[in-house]
Amino acid sequence: MKSLTLLAPLLLCVTLLFSSLNVASDSAAEALAILKWKASLQSQNHSVLLSWNTSNDPYTKTSPCAWFGIHCNHADSVTKINLTGYGVKGTLHSFPFSSLPNLAELDLSINELYGIIPHNISQLSKLTYLDLSYNQFSGQIPPEISHLLHLQTLHLAGNQLNGSIPQELGQLKFLTDLALCSNKLNGCIPASLGKLSRLLSLILFDNSLSGPIPPELGNLRNLVEVYLDTNHLTGPIPSTFGNLKKLTVLQMFNNSLSGPIPSELGNMESLSEISLYHNNLSGLIPTSFGDLRHLTVAHLYENQLSGPIPEEIGNLNSLVDLELCENQLNGSIPASLGSLSNLEILFLRDNRLSGSIPNEIGNLMKLIVLELDHNNLTGNLPQGICRGGSLEYFTAADNQLTGPIPQGLKNCTSLKRVYLERNRLRGNISEDLGVYPNLRFIELSDNELYGEVSSNWGLCRSLQSLSIARNNLSGTIPAEIGNSRQIHRLDLSSNHLVGEIPKKISKLTSLLYLF
Repeated sequence: MKSLTLLAPLLLCVTLLFSSLNVASDSAAEALAILKWKASLQSQNHSVLLSWNTSNDPYTKTSPCAWFGIHCNHADSVTKINLTGYGVKGTLHSFPFSSLPNLAELDLSINELYGIIPHNISQLSKLTYLDLSYNQFSGQIPPEISHLLHLQTLHLAGNQLNGSIPQELGQLKFLTDLALCSNKLNGCIPASLGKLSRLLSLILFDNSLSGPIPPELGNLRNLVEVYLDTNHLTGPIPSTFGNLKKLTVLQMFNNSLSGPIPSELGNMESLSEISLYHNNLSGLIPTSFGDLRHLTVAHLYENQLSGPIPEEIGNLNSLVDLELCENQLNGSIPASLGSLSNLEILFLRDNRLSGSIPNEIGNLMKLIVLELDHNNLTGNLPQGICRGGSLEYFTAADNQLTGPIPQGLKNCTSLKRVYLERNRLRGNISEDLGVYPNLRFIELSDNELYGEVSSNWGLCRSLQSLSIARNNLSGTIPAEIGNSRQIHRLDLSSNHLVGEIPKKISKLTSLLYLF
């Protein structure tokens, strides 16, 4: 018994020694496997890889744990490789997938890697994070990635991958982030993605995906971001998207989606951005949109939407950017839009809107862009249209507007672009317009304006285009216009002007068109 007691510490020491030797052996094997991959790279002498080498001291074990971009656990086994953005060039053909049993994170994004993604990537059984984005990988996404059962992040964006999205990806039950954007992927979006119950971010934009959007995506109740834009998707927007209560961003523009916008989208209570433009959507804008209280951006333009703009849009106090242009909307502009106190951009042009522009538009103190062109609007321009002093772009051409240019525009020094041509505006142009230090383009042609051409145009030093043709202007052309040296287009034609063209016009060295 006494001898056994004496042997116990000795046996423990021997066990620890062999364990230490085994760890050292495993670490050295990982190092050699990584060096084999380095040897296959065209950038093996890259400065960031210079630390990847064997020790010259025979008594020192070779370990990769001190190498650039490599991290290890307490047992000196590689758990993370991060070489993002260092210009590494080559393939993954010799990458040591089978020799890195504890690798959990692999980030090789923003490099010059090319070739296919090898099928044996599935041997990295403990991988939770895989980012191969913004390289030059080609070929198909290997279905074997679905064997990486612990994977939480899969980023393959910005490559040249083709073929379809493997339906096997639906087996990655721990996946939270899936980014396959900016590739050449085609075929349908697999319905199996609807099984990824932990998914927070689905990014598939800028591919050649076709077919309908699977209603099963509405099962992903943890989704925060969805980017399906710039593909060839067809069919309706699934009403099941109304289940996505945590969704903040929904981008589905630049597709061929059709049918109505589901009223259920009004249930997406966390939504802050929705972009459905450049599709074939028809029908009404749902009144339920008035329930999207966190909405800041709504882009519904370039569709075939009809009917009136819902009064309920005026409930969206967080709205900054509302773009409804290039549809078939009719009826009047709701006065409730004047309640959108944070609105900076309002695009309503190219519709069939009628009636007057509500005076409440003057309550939009932060408004920067207001586009109302190509409608059937009547009545006067609102007096307070630039009350906040922020308006830079105001266009209301091709309507039936009457009355004078409002005093609010005379004092609106923030203006950069004004298009009011082809209306029936009246008034003395020399009295109704002021000095605009930032103005670049102004188009007032084809109205009923009268008076003389103001010398104030010479004080608009940023002016590039001035067009007041086909009005009832009289008097002479003021010489001061020659002070606006950036003008390249000056159109005063078809008026009742008299006298000579001022010699100072010759100083307009940028002038290309003079009418």
